Amino acid sequence: MPKPIDYYFQLPPEARPSYSPLQEELHPDFEWLNQNRARSRGKDVFEAIDTVVIHATAGYATSHAVENWHQKVASAHWIIPDEKEPQHGHFVWGTVAEAKAAYHVRDAITVAETALGDGPNVNNRSLGIEIVNTQDVQNYQDPFSTWQVTMTARIVLYAWAKYPNLKHVISHAKLDPTRRDDPGIQFPWDDFKNMVLTHSVLPPRNPLVFETVDLDAKEGGSCCSP
Repeated sequence: MPKPIDYYFQLPPEARPSYSPLQEELHPDFEWLNQNRARSRGKDVFEAIDTVVIHATAGYATSHAVENWHQKVASAHWIIPDEKEPQHGHFVWGTVAEAKAAYHVRDAITVAETALGDGPNVNNRSLGIEIVNTQDVQNYQDPFSTWQVTMTARIVLYAWAKYPNLKHVISHAKLDPTRRDDPGIQFPWDDFKNMVLTHSVLPPRNPLVFETVDLDAKEGGSCCSP
């Protein structure tokens, strides 16, 4: 079993999905967070994003994470609710606009010394996913629900389909190993990785299908003839 400081994989460009919807609702504090806990990425979002960072909240509920963000300069783009919350099984919370950089990783991290290699500040180039889980508050005894893991994978697939430069999927622990260990030892990283790389959690695509009819070939000639 890998350790949180080893949680990392890359997304092969040839396997990029063409379609990946996301069950998402904007959090009631979305506007406040975008005004007070987010900043410009410094470039176009479709060019900037190449990384998704996986976090866990070290709390019991979405509200605890958002309250903490109000008190500190911290934020993320999504929160995945706990199994005891009514939103669990239905949708994830959108908390910061994807076009903006959230404050989910220390700005002081030297990017060149991480698995990401040379490049911009981590927050400017990444999307942050927070999963509600108690972590060390309960001595890492809080298991992640299957739905939480599935939705984490679906967010990554959604972002992978949307952002052409997305390449890195990494834990907070690997980026900041002396200070952070989330998403923790209970997170089933290998299962999550498999869900992403095999696209196994993508919902079925049900496009409307129309029969193609050559109207000019139909008896009577042109479509517009009487």
